[in-house]
Amino acid sequence: MKIPPNLRVCVFAEQALNSTPKDEELEPSWFRNLAWYFFEQWFSKHGYECVGDLDIAFEGAGDALWGGAGNRTLFTGVGPRTDVRALRDLTERLDDGSSWKALGCRLVDPRFYHIDTAFCPLNEELAIYYPYAFDHITQHNMHNETDLLAVSDKEARNFACNAVVVGRNVVMHHQNDEIANKLEKLGFSVK
Repeated sequence: MKIPPNLRVCVFAEQALNSTPKDEELEPSWFRNLAWYFFEQWFSKHGYECVGDLDIAFEGAGDALWGGAGNRTLFTGVGPRTDVRALRDLTERLDDGSSWKALGCRLVDPRFYHIDTAFCPLNEELAIYYPYAFDHITQHNMHNETDLLAVSDKEARNFACNAVVVGRNVVMHHQNDEIANKLEKLGFSVK
């Protein structure tokens, strides 16, 4: 039996939306239902309302990243592991009355199966991304929400965008010197 991947959760305000993987082989429905039970128990105990539709594939935090002005845009990867219907589910279930939006970002290169493998918001104004992981309409829409700094194909394949950002500190996979140098010139510290 294959070990199922880690549960990924999208938390917003007082709500938690559990991941619902598409791939029955990676995460069989019996496991998903059991995991959902424990997920609800833990989050409910800690004051969160658990929401989400088990019938709509949503990969969770791996396909949902906040960015853009005021961090009010939820860049949501759709394609290999997240169903486009998750956009509506997200916006309806996580509606807290504030003005935010979910932006569907269609992933078209199978090497980049989650948005966090090809896109990384650095702050409210800037993100790094691999343009060819996304269709042309998505590239255009992403440019409308934030400034984008492209990474090379080589560095994208080395998961340069699969980074962690804390303030002006960026932790990324090693051997991504080209993008690391660009970020350092912009005042970021890259580790």
